[in-house]
Amino acid sequence: MRKYFFALTLMLGLFSLNASPNGEYGFQILKISSGTDATALAETGAVVSKNAFGFMQNPASGLFQKTKTISTANNSWIFGTAINSTAYLNSDGKSAFACGYRFLDYGKLINYDDTAQPDGEFHPLDFILSFNFARRISPNHYTGITLNTLFEKIDSESSFGYAFDLGYIYLPPIQNLTIITALKNIGSATKMKNEGIILPVSGELAINYKFRAEHMTIFTPEIKLIKNIDEIARVNMGMNVNFQNLFDLKIGYKFNHETQSISGGVDIHLKKITVGYAFLPFKFEIDDVHMFELSYKF
Repeated sequence: MRKYFFALTLMLGLFSLNASPNGEYGFQILKISSGTDATALAETGAVVSKNAFGFMQNPASGLFQKTKTISTANNSWIFGTAINSTAYLNSDGKSAFACGYRFLDYGKLINYDDTAQPDGEFHPLDFILSFNFARRISPNHYTGITLNTLFEKIDSESSFGYAFDLGYIYLPPIQNLTIITALKNIGSATKMKNEGIILPVSGELAINYKFRAEHMTIFTPEIKLIKNIDEIARVNMGMNVNFQNLFDLKIGYKFNHETQSISGGVDIHLKKITVGYAFLPFKFEIDDVHMFELSYKF
């Protein structure tokens, strides 16, 4: 009974993200993908991920690997910012533990006084430390939870917070079909400059289907509905193509997005080492994003 209650909770959360609380939306790093898989596949592909970052997409996704993997990624983000991430995943398929961090460095920015004159510099940053636990509660039902501890600094002001992610994955009777749900960023943060900080709570519902072609090639398309509390609902699509476990090609597309659309990437598997790359172009002459990743399986 509890597995159905868990699923119902996530579904209700997904379609009730229309609140308008008082305060400022913060910790936008929570909405930025970590790892080349999620970036290349337009935030889809959690269950086909071969790195350790999958739990940041869906807390139950680590159960789809039997591995001990450490991954590190460097993301040259827009406007000269940079995101560095590292994660570790230990999974036997029945239970999983993962942990990791995300660090967003904005670089040095010029501070201006009330008369719009330069008044020194400041160095804003965001930092997230995450711990994940997942459990397969039956052959078709997978659940997971992630605790994120949050820190954000802007000039001399800072904010601390916490956020939970809940994930549920269901394997229906239709072979090779997977239904993936998540409710993310449920938590609270301290005020900054006497302004309340609202976390970007989001709900996700995705469906993917895996099929094999000739020569050991596996195609896994996925479609995902994402609703952030501070944005309109969006639809993302991704396709992962695995060639004989030698390399993966990835392509994604975000519909109804103001600054992003197509993305892509590749993973090359060298025995215990995987080298990943993702490319995310932005519209309106905003910087294109390049992400590099290195994973090692113990």
